Amino acid sequence: MQKTGGANFPAVNGRFEGGRLNATWPFGVLTVGSGRVHLRARLLGAVWRLSGAQPLDGTPEEIAEVFPCRGRLGTAGVGFRTVQGHRYYFWTGATATVIDTCRRQGFTVSSEVQKV
Repeated sequence: MQKTGGANFPAVNGRFEGGRLNATWPFGVLTVGSGRVHLRARLLGAVWRLSGAQPLDGTPEEIAEVFPCRGRLGTAGVGFRTVQGHRYYFWTGATATVIDTCRRQGFTVSSEVQKV
């Protein structure tokens, strides 16, 4: 499954360590399949290098939890918490589809909606 939406990434190293990089719709791309989740932003190459943000690419062993979430303005999305504690967010109207696909791929899924 591949979906286009918005995405929010942690800056885990580099200049803006501790900050976040936001990619509005349609620049967030989520792919779930073959036991992996991959979340990236398209067309932000130079910004990525400067910000220190990293795309998400993980297996069920590397992603501790997948959960539904709501943004400040009520935006629906799916959150991913890695075993290192980094949080990634994918903003989409297809939250139930993404959550169900992640569950079927073996990821630990929470049904509790978390506020971002």
